[in-house]
Parts: sequence; structure tokens; C-alpha cells
Amino acid sequence: MSKGNGKTYILALFFIFGVSTMGWVGRFPELKAHLHLTNGQFGTVLSIGIIGGLISLLVVGHIVHQFGTLTVMFISSAGYLFLIGLMVHLTSVPIFILSNFLLGVAVSAFHISVNAQALHEQERLGEMLMPKVAGLWSAGALFSVLLSGILAAHTSLTWHIDILEGSSFLLMLALFQKIQPFVLQANEFPDDSASFNRIFRDFHVNWPISIGMLMGIQLEFSSGDWATIYSKEDLSFNVGVATIPYICFIFAMILGRLTISRFTGRIPLQTLVSRGGVIGGSAFILGLTLSHHFSKSAPTLAFISICLAFLIGGFGSSFMGPVFLIAANRASSSPGGVVVGQLGVVNSVLTFLVKAIIAWTAQWLSLSVALLIPGAMLIAVSLFAKVTVEQPA
Repeated sequence: MSKGNGKTYILALFFIFGVSTMGWVGRFPELKAHLHLTNGQFGTVLSIGIIGGLISLLVVGHIVHQFGTLTVMFISSAGYLFLIGLMVHLTSVPIFILSNFLLGVAVSAFHISVNAQALHEQERLGEMLMPKVAGLWSAGALFSVLLSGILAAHTSLTWHIDILEGSSFLLMLALFQKIQPFVLQANEFPDDSASFNRIFRDFHVNWPISIGMLMGIQLEFSSGDWATIYSKEDLSFNVGVATIPYICFIFAMILGRLTISRFTGRIPLQTLVSRGGVIGGSAFILGLTLSHHFSKSAPTLAFISICLAFLIGGFGSSFMGPVFLIAANRASSSPGGVVVGQLGVVNSVLTFLVKAIIAWTAQWLSLSVALLIPGAMLIAVSLFAKVTVEQPA
């Protein structure tokens, strides 16, 4: 097999990961109504998944390097695909919360294992692969949201998600067979850095990288949680049109992640991160404010404003997560899966708090005010841009 085959399969896995995890986001308004929850309650319920994800982030990096990426990718993908399919059928909020907790465990486990495989492939090929795999994840998410917009008026939520998750599982099984010769094998790391007895003893927090990443990725999380709801409920767009601002965001994320290599040769990465944060965050805040202002008097201007807000904000934030992940991996002597997990633990705790603040700001004030928070955070990422060029300790 050629050297590039492993890259092809890992890119395809990230695409399916995006399709399968984001398929229901475009239909969150229906899910929220189905569960009879307010904005604050729904946002809090969604945040419960982060707690489950913490368990995975603490231990799965070590499991990956004890048993290899393939085993963990298979088990975790089967788990999260089943749970998403189950949750759209639930009417009990307590059972939904429990399922969402387990979903957080499974999604984080797959996230760690597939990113560990991507870091392994990046080192094997000697090229900057992480923004590309993130771009393929975003492409899968975009495809899924577009599909949601088309199917929302014609297909029930349950049929849509059941077929989507079942098809995703079959495709992943085929990709697992193909990628097997290239996977990170069990105990491949040269020392005992991945052993379980070092989970807490060697837990390390690189605060500048962790805070910078937190600031850079919150707009992505908030867009996934609230873009469709804001467009439908605050701007009064219909179900199909309400997905368009989020589609703009995902399209911009894909474009930024797949084209970053064209800029890094001419502009220092630190400058790209700083400018991307300031321009993206400022444009998002301005467009959000204008959309709220024109929502009643000039709906067309409101639509243009919010689409531009998510488009420019998405492009500005597109490469933040991959760039800070590469910086963390470069600065650490631990295996890639452990780095992903440790970085994720800190960001999950902080993201849980930020999501709760955004959700209850939406409940007590308004969603338009709440969404100013991730925009301001994206601007603040410029304060941490220098860590992207630091050398390993």
C-alpha cells in the first residue's frame, strides 16, 4: 500500500464523525420542544455530556496506548452512534440526561482515539495534517446540517437520525477494515508514559495553551448549540432557513481549515491566530448586533447580517482548535492520545462553565446577548497567540 493510504482513511473517518455527531444539531429546536424544555434548561441538559466526557478524557488516552487506536475507535463509535439514535426517541428528561452523560463518554473516547491516530499519521507523513482532519470533520458536519434542512419539513426527527446513525456505523466498519494496517498499535509508545498508574501522577496543565484553546473554540460550540435556535426563535426564520447561518459558519470553518497551509508559508502562525481572533470575533459581534436590531424592521438585512457574522466568525476561529492541539502535542513528552485527553479535561471543565453561563444568560437576558460571550472570547485569543510558536520545554 502507498504511504498516503492511511491519510485517506483517517480523513474519511473524520468526515463520518462530523456527519454522525452533528446530524441532529439542525433539529435541536424540535428536540427541545419534544422534551418541553426552556432555553436555559435545554442548554444545561446538553452541557451534562461534558461531565461524561471528562471520564474519557482522563483515561482513554492511556487506554489507546495500552490497546491501540482501532479497538477504542470501534467500541466508542458503536456507543455514540447507538446513543444518538436512542436519544431522539426519548421523552423522559432524566433518561435523556443519563443518555447524554453516556454520550459524552463515548464521543470523547472516539475523539481521543481518532485524534491520536491523526497525530500518529501526521508524524508518519511529516505534514501538517490536523487542520485538514478538522476540516473534513467540519465538511461532514456541513453535509449533515444541509441534510437536516432538507429533511426537516419532510421527514420525522426519529427516522432521519436512525437512518443517519445506522448508515454511519456501516461506513465506519468499512473504514476500520481499511485503516487497520496503519493504526497506532498497542504499547507502541517507547516508555511507560501511557500506563494507568500515571493518569493522575503525571497530569500536566499547560495553562496558556489550555486557555487560548478555550477562547478559540467557544464560538464553534456555541454555534452548534444555538445558531439554529437563535435564527428560528429570535429572528423568526422558518425551519429550513434557520439552518443557513450555521451552514455559513461550517462552510467558513472548512475553508479556513483546508486552506491554512497556504497562509502559514507567508504569515507567521502567531499572527494568523491573533488576527483571526480579532477579526472573526469583532465581525461576529457586529453582525449579531445588527441582526437583532433589524430582526423586526428589516428581516432581509437581519438575515444578511447574521449570515456574515457566522461566516467571518467561522473563518476566524476555524484553525484555533487544531493549532493549539499541535502546540500542546509539541510541548509535551507524552503520547498523542494522552495529550489530547489532558488538554480536553481542562477545556471540558471550563467549557461546561462557559456553556452554563451562556445558557442562563440566554434565559435571563436574551440569546442575542448570550452569544456576545463567545464572540468576545474569540477576540481575547490574541492574548495567547504566542504559545503557538513556543518550542518544546
